[in-house]
Amino acid sequence: MARTGQKGCTQGLTEAGTDGLSVESAELPPDPSSVAAAREVVARVTDRLPRRAREAAELVASELATNSVVRAQTPFQVFAAADDSAVEVVIADRAGWRPTPDGAATPGHGLLLVGLLASDWAAELEGSGKRVWARLEIDDVPAI
Repeated sequence: MARTGQKGCTQGLTEAGTDGLSVESAELPPDPSSVAAAREVVARVTDRLPRRAREAAELVASELATNSVVRAQTPFQVFAAADDSAVEVVIADRAGWRPTPDGAATPGHGLLLVGLLASDWAAELEGSGKRVWARLEIDDVPAI
């Protein structure tokens, strides 16, 4: 379920404290309204980037936050960082992997979409929860 790739957040982004790096985070409840709040966190760090990069990063945040709200059903943290070359989005919740129960609705294609938009992404167990991160290289983001 997890893709391999770079470990950790903000790897390769501008060093913290220098011009050009924007960082935002928020702790959100497991409520559908939190999906829009997660998008807003990402929007604040990507406001100076090209439109296609902003929209792709917000879409990735929406998909990851929706998965957390629907599947984990725990409070979650959203973290976003951006500089002129990349955007990273992280959603961390307090639930480990939860299989889809028999008879449940077929899962959507959210992670497929994340994989198409992100240069790299992974889902990792972290304590009793999980962390899903995606990195979008600005020059590699497809037009949507």
